[in-house]
Amino acid sequence: MPHKYAQFELERRWLLAALPDALKNSQDFQLIEDRYLSGTPLRLRRMTDANGAVTGLKLTQKYQAADQTAYATTITNFYLDEASYALLETLPAKVLVKRRYKLMDGRFQFSIDQFRGPLEGLVLAEIEQPDIASLLAIPHPTFARREVTEDPRFTGGELVGLTPNQCQQLLWEIRN
Repeated sequence: MPHKYAQFELERRWLLAALPDALKNSQDFQLIEDRYLSGTPLRLRRMTDANGAVTGLKLTQKYQAADQTAYATTITNFYLDEASYALLETLPAKVLVKRRYKLMDGRFQFSIDQFRGPLEGLVLAEIEQPDIASLLAIPHPTFARREVTEDPRFTGGELVGLTPNQCQQLLWEIRN
């Protein structure tokens, strides 16, 4: 049973062949650096705009309970000041970096994540909804290759744990 500050997050994810054309030259993105703290379900996140200005710092606990489907997770966010972030940043962690864009497809706004570093070439779309019925009613986006919500390899917690060889293998698999 989650504590009173936890929320349920309902989302779907899709694999894209590449960044959609409408976003290729866009400077309207957030750079997200996620630090998955070793040995914990905690994620430290720094968000900056395209000019490098910090837009948010937070510590997140995100997990999937045994009774939750692949579409649901339990999440608790703690918003941080610079000093708190700097202290937590010293803890051992694995890092995942991505650019996050927003894209409208019909009446739905998707977050498009373009990964950097060892996962360069991986592009995912995601969308959240307040209830499972509205989430499942969202049609397959026109720009997506396939849905990967039920494939745990495409969650941040799994992606950050990949070795360089596993990253290359995953990228090879999705391109072929």
